[in-house]
Amino acid sequence: MKFNYSLLASALLLAGCNGSGSETSASDSIAPTYSVSGTISATNATGNETVCADLNGDFACNANEPTTQAEQGAFTLTSADKAILSSPIVAQIDTGVTTLSSQRMDAQADAPRQANAFLVAPGVRKTTGNEINVISTLVASNMAAGDAYQDAVANLREQLEAMGVTTQADLLTNGADNRFVQLENNVLSLISGMTPTRANRMLGLLSGELARYSDVLLKGVPSEAELNAILVELDERTQMRPVNDTGIVSYYSDSGNVTTAPVDYPGQDADYGFDATEGGFSFTKLDGKGQPLPDSATTWDCVQDNRSGLVWESKHTDPQSPRYVDRLFAYQVPGQFEPFDKDIEATGCKDAEGICTTAQYQAYLNQQQICGIDQWRLPTFIELYSLIDFGETQTDSDGRVYGLDTGYFPHQSSASEYDAGLLWSSTSFLTEYSAFTTPGARYIQLPQTRGSDRGTTVSLEIYSDQVDSDYTSWQLPIRLVAQGEK
Repeated sequence: MKFNYSLLASALLLAGCNGSGSETSASDSIAPTYSVSGTISATNATGNETVCADLNGDFACNANEPTTQAEQGAFTLTSADKAILSSPIVAQIDTGVTTLSSQRMDAQADAPRQANAFLVAPGVRKTTGNEINVISTLVASNMAAGDAYQDAVANLREQLEAMGVTTQADLLTNGADNRFVQLENNVLSLISGMTPTRANRMLGLLSGELARYSDVLLKGVPSEAELNAILVELDERTQMRPVNDTGIVSYYSDSGNVTTAPVDYPGQDADYGFDATEGGFSFTKLDGKGQPLPDSATTWDCVQDNRSGLVWESKHTDPQSPRYVDRLFAYQVPGQFEPFDKDIEATGCKDAEGICTTAQYQAYLNQQQICGIDQWRLPTFIELYSLIDFGETQTDSDGRVYGLDTGYFPHQSSASEYDAGLLWSSTSFLTEYSAFTTPGARYIQLPQTRGSDRGTTVSLEIYSDQVDSDYTSWQLPIRLVAQGEK
């Protein structure tokens, strides 16, 4: 640090001595330009598509974004905006017209209309050699949904192989095989029917669950009804929904917290939004088949968030149950992140079922079809955070205030005082550089859900099986989530 500072000081001193600091050459006044180039290798492309750098990430070419016309499939984008290096690259694909509607509330939804089709390459700072095809589009969509590039590729490869599609070492160059042609045709058909303002989110959801739709996506000529069924589901799941409020329904005053608004301190949280009308949250208890129960029910298997439509599993107090509230798991994403063996040992996993990792528990819950659901998964950081009730006042045996509404979530994981009720999430915490990152590890973003620090964001370094260490990383409890009916 001192050496770099000395060089800078010397440069400034020299500039002052020769007077060059007051002169500017013609070349210094020219702004640098940046370029990205590549090829549209999709079989449905004509070779002269409009291509743009998608600066705002909406998977569309807007008027203010760098745009060019491909020639025989090749394109080069140039701009003074360095953001083109890390922005998705969109190619507009003309597929004629479509009658797919995804059941949008549009008077002309069932009438033929111009297709809103496109393909995308991920923005990974490649100045040359960018390929635009269906595979690159699915990778870019996974990245838009939150995956790092390597994770997006690994996730897509895993799904394709689960669908029976053999992949090459360089996944993004796949496309000539007939099954990739079928996949491209059907993905483009779906894109053409997506709600334009949510196409990026709908495609992100599709790419994250590709294997779920394999019967239609790999079909030679799927029916319009089959394609529309997928669109309706994607459309429903990506609609903007109300979110829960803070749960703060009391007011600050000079005498402490009170239930009525004090004149001296107007405009407090409790006066606004759902806090003022419904106590901040709206939940429904569900039985083992997913049917609603009255609030007075004393036993239930799941809780539905009536605003987001998400369904959360309920936890058990039996230490022998895989659903035990404080049972610990090692983090695992099959095909992408395998757990550190010492973390598995540290969970104390000794039961005959061998449910030691997050992925194993997810498979167990899906096999059991708790509440009639077989799509249980790890929640994202935002989904977990949306459950925190900052108005909850009940405390545990150690005097720490709970983070979730105890009326619906009576059994809340504590793990240890230091962990402050941390639960596993699926959200990676990404930084461009860290001198302290352990090779083979990953950072996971989590909210604290208990105690005076509830709502605080933490990132934990999790060891994979590629780490060489004499120490463990982290083992945490879990609460899975699924998309329910809204």
